[in-house]
Amino acid sequence: MATEDKDGRQPRVVAIAIDNSDYAEKAFDWYLEKIRRDDDVIVLIHIPESYDFSLAREWSPVTLQKEAFDFTIPSPGVMRQLLDELEKSVKALEDKFAEKVKAYGIDGKFRTGAGKPGEAIIKIAKEENATMIITGTRGLGKIRRTVLGSVSDYVIHHSPVPVLVCRM
Repeated sequence: MATEDKDGRQPRVVAIAIDNSDYAEKAFDWYLEKIRRDDDVIVLIHIPESYDFSLAREWSPVTLQKEAFDFTIPSPGVMRQLLDELEKSVKALEDKFAEKVKAYGIDGKFRTGAGKPGEAIIKIAKEENATMIITGTRGLGKIRRTVLGSVSDYVIHHSPVPVLVCRM
């Protein structure tokens, strides 16, 4: 971690939640244009979408001949395909944001996590000793937010540090 600057202040550790949405990219760009300081250290946090591997089945003559299809064992081929797609998606996202970080000469890192996005963002932000969290929002209405849940809403209510939600 960087040390105090010439004014005696500690650099900020800014955790920025990102995904493949325009909302996340706009929140990141807003940070860069409006509040970034030269001594900031950023932690880009991405929580990939989770798959329900219980649905990862492959039909074959062997499984069709059984009286009852075994729903407890996912197909290795389908699981590998899903994991490969996920890995490619995460790598593309990391590369996309790495270009922006490099262009601005920012110190930082890219972290991924698993689980419920809001919980994982808070966990990683705590591990990195973040001094603030920035996230975008999809701008869901009250009913949709209640039914679907809101990552930004969860982060606001559970974060131990200030949260900036960029609504575009």
